[in-house]
Amino acid sequence: MSTFPARRPANRADQQRGAAAVELALILPLLLSLILGVIDFGMAFGQTINLQGAAREAARQGVTQGDVIASASQSHGLLDTTKLQVKFAVDSSAGAPGVLVVCLRYPQTSLSGFFSWALNGVFEAKAVMKMEGTATVTSGAQHWDGGACTR
Repeated sequence: MSTFPARRPANRADQQRGAAAVELALILPLLLSLILGVIDFGMAFGQTINLQGAAREAARQGVTQGDVIASASQSHGLLDTTKLQVKFAVDSSAGAPGVLVVCLRYPQTSLSGFFSWALNGVFEAKAVMKMEGTATVTSGAQHWDGGACTR
């Protein structure tokens, strides 16, 4: 008759180390996607705020001083001016002096590339302000490649 040696109980620390590795493997993809999502969508939200501010400032300068494109290029914030699309028009259909409509477009980007499937279009912002006097320039555009800019 053969006897088997008594089995030594497993070390509790070894069991916990293996469980921690499994838990990390399960949680890490979720944690990384959450962090990358916060970064990408936070940057997209910041670009949207910068674009809206630039449109509002361009409309204000256009109403008072008439130089919409230069104002949009100067008040862009963290946006790249070579990608910034500007279009404006004075709408006097409701009577003189009319309103100035400024439209800005900027391509969406994903910093990490992880959420590029969700951030693959353009941001658009529009500002409308009543003219304070007669318009020196009634319409114009810079780098504009699509979309209508109407009230």
